Amino acid sequence: MSPPRVLFVTPAAFNRISGGGITFTNLFQGWPKAALACVHDDSIPTTDEVCDRYYRLGPDEIRAWGPLQRLRGQGGGAISSGGGQTPSAKRRLMVAAKQAVFGASMPEIGRLSPALEAWISEFRPQVLYTILGGNGMMELIEAIRARFDLPLVVHFMDDWVEAHHRQGLLSVIERRRMLGLVARATRVATRCLAIGESMAEAYARRYGRPFEAFQNTIDVARWSACAKPDPAPSGRLRLLYTGSILPFAQAQSLAECCRAVAALAAEGMEASLDIHAPDFLVEPLKPLLAVSPAIRFKPPITDDPEYFAALAAADGLLLPVNFDSASVAFIRYSMPTKVPSYLVAGTPVLVYGPPEVAQVDYARRAGWGLVLDRPGVEGLKSAMRRLAEDGPLRLGLWENARKAAAENHDSAQVRRRFQTVLADVARGEA
Repeated sequence: MSPPRVLFVTPAAFNRISGGGITFTNLFQGWPKAALACVHDDSIPTTDEVCDRYYRLGPDEIRAWGPLQRLRGQGGGAISSGGGQTPSAKRRLMVAAKQAVFGASMPEIGRLSPALEAWISEFRPQVLYTILGGNGMMELIEAIRARFDLPLVVHFMDDWVEAHHRQGLLSVIERRRMLGLVARATRVATRCLAIGESMAEAYARRYGRPFEAFQNTIDVARWSACAKPDPAPSGRLRLLYTGSILPFAQAQSLAECCRAVAALAAEGMEASLDIHAPDFLVEPLKPLLAVSPAIRFKPPITDDPEYFAALAAADGLLLPVNFDSASVAFIRYSMPTKVPSYLVAGTPVLVYGPPEVAQVDYARRAGWGLVLDRPGVEGLKSAMRRLAEDGPLRLGLWENARKAAAENHDSAQVRRRFQTVLADVARGEA
């Protein structure tokens, strides 16, 4: 039986840059392109690797509520100058006022436009798959589900429900609305998915129904051939970090890693850190990160052979998580997209973050990372020295990482299970 036609509605589309984009691209590998369509509002360029049918959402589908539409985005870019203030000063005041009232996001509404309805009708989907999103996106998803009477599969990638709409005088209104939309989606969904086992267990308790765990997957047999063949110390410490740098997830802890590397280099150790991340994420944080010539900034590596070669060539890989309560609330159950590739690469991993976060707990339980779960640059320096010099430690991390990759992340198993869920839902067998 041929795979069903899947409509993917998402704020993060298929790409080879963002964590979500990479995860979705890997999970849908092998799915017929003719049976996959994506509705999205992602600003990152999409890939046609697994999907070539896209609908980019606009103000006809998702827009700020009524008179607030003018405040969206830059918060007042259309306001004329006057009264002795420059337009940029007025924009700054408008942004500050907007954040004080509404927090990080504006109230928005979602609707199924005639153009989108016609586009979906032409595709004739059989199942609706989504990671949800903002309130406007969730309203749109519900409108699509109801209009086309589609079985729904929801997939949570991090605990944004816990973190969103916490600031601003009127955020309580949007938060109440968000909680209602999420509760409805999980209630009417045919299957509910989570990014990892910790989230699946917590969300099953929260929403009173089973959740299954699916995260990024990797071709273990193929990329193990590119792995580091020998984890023995090299006499230097060339660290590598790749992925997102977000203030509410890992930016502060990555900055502390930068300071530790800078201190080690200043003390005479041959230490460096290469950070591979998009410029739009790096530039706002340069004052925190660019603390030494030993810290080097490079673009994301989108070519797979080049990416795995870079991971294997490093002496250590970094997996930092912020320690503040707001970051922990958001990222507690998350499992970064890069974890499977880090494990396959065989390069020892330094995990720096609070013990209650799922990725830190996973590294400790499976033994694939040197875990430092207390904040502090001095502790980081000691951990980095140990990672660089302790041969038995490096060998143990190397062995455990390869084992965890094969047991938990192999695409031959994970992708098949994920795609079977979508097929079963479409056939009414879920």
